[in-house]
Amino acid sequence: MHRMNFHTREMLQDCSARKLQLSMRSGLLALLSSSTILASSASRSAEDVSIVNSEPELSSRISSVAGCLQTQVLLEANLTLTVADLRESCISQIAADSSTIGIGNISTPAGSSLTAASAFEYEAEAQRFFKPYKNNYIVFGAMKNQDDTPAFSGNNLDIKFELGLMFSLIPSSASESGFIPLHFGYSQRSWWDISEPSAPFQEHNYNPEIFWDFSRNTLNTPSLLTDLRKLFFIDRIGIEHQSNGLNSERSRSWDRAYLERDFLFSEALSFNLKLWHVLGKGEYNEDITDFLGDAQLTTHITLNNMFDLDIKTMQGHETGKISYQVDLTLPMSQWVTSKFFLSYYDGYGEALINYNKRSKSLRAGFYFPLQLMWM
Repeated sequence: MHRMNFHTREMLQDCSARKLQLSMRSGLLALLSSSTILASSASRSAEDVSIVNSEPELSSRISSVAGCLQTQVLLEANLTLTVADLRESCISQIAADSSTIGIGNISTPAGSSLTAASAFEYEAEAQRFFKPYKNNYIVFGAMKNQDDTPAFSGNNLDIKFELGLMFSLIPSSASESGFIPLHFGYSQRSWWDISEPSAPFQEHNYNPEIFWDFSRNTLNTPSLLTDLRKLFFIDRIGIEHQSNGLNSERSRSWDRAYLERDFLFSEALSFNLKLWHVLGKGEYNEDITDFLGDAQLTTHITLNNMFDLDIKTMQGHETGKISYQVDLTLPMSQWVTSKFFLSYYDGYGEALINYNKRSKSLRAGFYFPLQLMWM
């Protein structure tokens, strides 16, 4: 009798445990459904809508994973598995059936640490062609030389704007895994002196470059280049050319090889250190390093998406030749796609044409967080 009571009690406890597990699974399914609804609402933000509309196939794949999860989470055979396990299992199943879903053909080099769970993120990254690079803004203001001579632009009012784009030179499917983070970047700054009678463009600074950006290597591919990154703590290494495209005595140019490293102390504070070695200088600016040196430190401060503050500092080889730029970005009305942008410069080389003249400038305008362009 006691043995029967023991077995009966054991069976009741087992049933209760299974009911509790099924109840938890049902609750988790409801939570997943609610999360799906919330995610759908959140996806109405400008950036998410842009991504979903630009790549409907990716959206379909994500929906397939959600449907698989909702089915698998209720199966009794999966009671001991976590949601993360189920998610990875679903993605693996979908990836295996490339003829149905089309997620196959994700080429990963030998030894890659790419997991099924990161397949969607990697494929989305691989599809991007052009990406915003450096700063994109247009500002209005004025400039003044410290020695009271006329500035090259903005003695009364001018417009300064900067545009920058980058793209991957090597496709993600390339077998040369070490070259996956290889990028080409192009940025340009221009000064438009609208206060003059003919409103001339006084200066353009062109800045093409080629670089390895290890911080964007989503595969973390084992290779000589990634080993060098771990050894020397390098995030980016590249070669860049900067010039104003002019001839004769107004020509300014230099070529540099550079290294960059990011230091993230918190979500609110980070630093970027850029070191360079000059490979070549223009005939009319051979002393440019006396004023602009061979390093730049950028301090980035952000606070709850309310503002972004960047402080760039350079020091020339000559004592006292210190230059700094302060950029403040503030959000505007939800009806405006751009942000308010305030820029202050004090020092040498705001433009190449006046690399050896100390000047100050203050400009305000709009910062444009360019949306990603898709292939």
